[in-house]
Amino acid sequence: MLELLVVLALISFMTALVAPRLKNTVDAISRSGERAEAIRQLERLPLLARRDGTPFMIDKGQALSLPGLELPQGWSVQVLDRLQVAANGYCAPALLDITTPVGEERWMLGTPDCRISDAPP
Repeated sequence: MLELLVVLALISFMTALVAPRLKNTVDAISRSGERAEAIRQLERLPLLARRDGTPFMIDKGQALSLPGLELPQGWSVQVLDRLQVAANGYCAPALLDITTPVGEERWMLGTPDCRISDAPP
């Protein structure tokens, strides 16, 4: 009986050590998936312009909000430079300030296809 109690105590102790790390790992995987989805949505900007056949322009300081653009919950995009996408899908370079549930990031939209990269410091 005493051996069983010792084994249960050891299992409880091990679980208490592992559980927080497991939660942090699950949270990191979730954030990684949200980041990948946000990148995928922003890289769809040329497709949205070509689909509608109309260019769009978002001025400096405005939030990026377009029909068909669905960012993960809690994410928002602020345009730091003028964002222009021509009707043919050509994307002019622009800086974006990304607000996530855990912090902020700065991304750059590349030309000609709106590829996302981390902005230089």
